[in-house]
Amino acid sequence: MRLKQVSVAFAVLFLLCMALLLYFLVRSEERNRIKEVEDRGTYLVSLVSLYSIDDFKADNRHFLLKSIAEYTANTGLIYLYVHDSGGKQIMSLDSTNISESIPPEIQTRSLASQGFVRQSFRPGGSGETAHEFAKPVLEKGSRTGTVRIGLRPLPVQLFSLERVSFLSMIAFFIFAALVLFYYGVIAALKPLKDVHSSLKNAVESGAFPADAPKGGQFLPVVEELKKSLTQVKSKLGSIGEENISLASRLGVIQFEKKLQSKILDAIGQGIIVTDLQGHIHLINDSMLKLLGRKSEEVLDSPVEKVLDRDDIRPLFTEDSGRVRDSIEVTFPDASPGEVFQASSSDLLDGDRTVIARLFMIKNITSRKKSEEVQHDFIAHVAHELRTPLTNIKSYGEMLMIGEITDEEMRKEFYNTINEETNRLTGMIQNILNISKIEMGSLTPNKGLVHTDWFVDGCLTSIDAAARDKQIAIERKLPDVFPSLIADKELLKAAIINILGNAIKYTPEKGRITFSIGEVNGYVNFEVTDTGHGISPEDLPHIFEKFYRSGQNSIKEQVGSGLGLAITSEIVRLHGGEIEVHSEPGAGSQFIIRIPKEDYFIARS
Repeated sequence: MRLKQVSVAFAVLFLLCMALLLYFLVRSEERNRIKEVEDRGTYLVSLVSLYSIDDFKADNRHFLLKSIAEYTANTGLIYLYVHDSGGKQIMSLDSTNISESIPPEIQTRSLASQGFVRQSFRPGGSGETAHEFAKPVLEKGSRTGTVRIGLRPLPVQLFSLERVSFLSMIAFFIFAALVLFYYGVIAALKPLKDVHSSLKNAVESGAFPADAPKGGQFLPVVEELKKSLTQVKSKLGSIGEENISLASRLGVIQFEKKLQSKILDAIGQGIIVTDLQGHIHLINDSMLKLLGRKSEEVLDSPVEKVLDRDDIRPLFTEDSGRVRDSIEVTFPDASPGEVFQASSSDLLDGDRTVIARLFMIKNITSRKKSEEVQHDFIAHVAHELRTPLTNIKSYGEMLMIGEITDEEMRKEFYNTINEETNRLTGMIQNILNISKIEMGSLTPNKGLVHTDWFVDGCLTSIDAAARDKQIAIERKLPDVFPSLIADKELLKAAIINILGNAIKYTPEKGRITFSIGEVNGYVNFEVTDTGHGISPEDLPHIFEKFYRSGQNSIKEQVGSGLGLAITSEIVRLHGGEIEVHSEPGAGSQFIIRIPKEDYFIARS
């Protein structure tokens, strides 16, 4: 009896659910049909109103009526009226003679309106709603008539093939849910059912004596109930512990995943990790910046679509188990001139089985520039060494074979060989100094420098070269020379480089001014010449290694392009600075500033 009642309740509940579902489906279909009528009527009245009013007159409208009838078949058309500018009806397409049932105010409003009109009414007091759409016919900006079209919504088909299929599927799911709910309740109440069965069996078997104390006959039942409740409590406690354990594991997994993501973001190169199907599983910030994308846009997407470029596509080959050949690429969102290296490899587990794939993009701009600098350095050194070696070899061979018999010419050849040897020695020394500076092994050995003796030694070194070109050297020296803490030999080399360039690039009978002084805690060495000067294009590059101007007046002078580079580094090692002022044809001024340091002599 109880099972029958439950079955009836489930059946009623099922039918109620289906009825509600059917009701909502019908309401939704009605709204859709009304929307279809509104869209169809708006389109149709706009289309018909495009014709000229003459096309609707008796002689011309046969073909037009046929086209409209074919187009409006099965669309719910009730009527189509065309009126002239005075409101007179000149065409009627009305299969149901509904014109007398249309309220007069509907026609009046349609004919009086200057634009599109949409109205609803119930013809003849019927329960069916009709929708009228009206629009004026315009020709050359003037109204020549009005088109009125009446439509009714198509009937709702409750039991179409699609709807029956949909309802059947919904009914199946509702029935399945109710059945699962029923059996779920049965399973939950099973402990109470067991208690009820035990109590019933005890009563029927006479397990409770009549003379038992009051309430004593229920003790076994209570014990059984207690035991069942204990089992339920134990199971609930076990489930709670499992939930806590799962929540802890989930927290650890989320933390580890977040930590992995942060580690990948801290790596300076772009990284993508994909699964075996090529879908992106992890991507770091560096890669997102290169691609100009967001993580939610690329995660779980095929890597071939995210890196859809012909130059990177070879990395997607299926040759597993090795690092694929690297490819040099560029990215439009990166800084101009930046070069990147793209590569990929397979990630293996302990059994050498591929479990994922790794794509890396590394910025190699600095390495490429270093390689270019190294290549240029070797090329410059080879070029600069070739000239003096060629001269020494040529002059030496001519002297060896006795081709030169004139004693004065032989002396000149020997002098040339000596000069080229000195030049070669100086060039090699400069290269060694540059190498030491770049390796960081060139450190100044500072000590007290007497600037009066120091300046005199620098000027004496270039006196001979100045006399050969009849260049006057003007000295502007102070009455009291400042003391200086510096590496005497390195600083002397730097100042002689400046003085040597001044003589080299100053025409004959020119002038060089040398001065020394103390200003704001610095000892300043100034060299001013009346030479060729430096162009604005060359000025930013004069301290670069091997840089030489393209001016003819500069190119015809022998030089390696290392002197000013070494000078700049020596000044930097002393914590000083070098300043240049120059204009083409107006000479140059070099100012070397070395910080003045205190010098203490320890007492014995």
